[in-house]
Amino acid sequence: LIDGFIAKYSPEELTNIYNRMNEVRKSLVEPILLSDEEYARRWLAVPYKGKHFEAGVPDLRTAKGERVRSKSEVIIADTLGRLGIPYKYECPLKLADGGRSVYPDFTCLDLRTRKELLWEHLGMMDNPEYASLSVKKLSSYLQCGYVPGKNLIISMESSEKPLSQTEVRLIIQGVFRVNGK
Repeated sequence: LIDGFIAKYSPEELTNIYNRMNEVRKSLVEPILLSDEEYARRWLAVPYKGKHFEAGVPDLRTAKGERVRSKSEVIIADTLGRLGIPYKYECPLKLADGGRSVYPDFTCLDLRTRKELLWEHLGMMDNPEYASLSVKKLSSYLQCGYVPGKNLIISMESSEKPLSQTEVRLIIQGVFRVNGK
């Protein structure tokens, strides 16, 4: 009997049954485990107010129509989207070092672990003032438990070495263990 059960057992079957339901029936059922798609949908549906754009900032848009601050952020956002990684742009985060809010460039959802990772892109590292502020920002993250390689992704560029789509894809594939598309 056990061998027969194991041969027929599919851990995804309950999720598949729920996913095949029509929307009205789904609204009456609270699944024990949410599918990755449903978990991501609910995570993305939580409203937030991003950082304000000052006048004169270029109007750069992602493939989803989101406004971002740099061409490199367009590359990051579009690659995250293309590889199916849910993210929020400049979603406020209260740091534990006094309750102040920061706005990480991207808050990404790792569907495999269901944990959030922050992504900071440091885009003007050849500017000494910007680099100094970036070091302070990263120190604040560290003091609050955000560790590069664990729950914090850092990408950098300078005017001599801009960020490339290939680098962004490699970072995403390495951190989220996804296949390239």
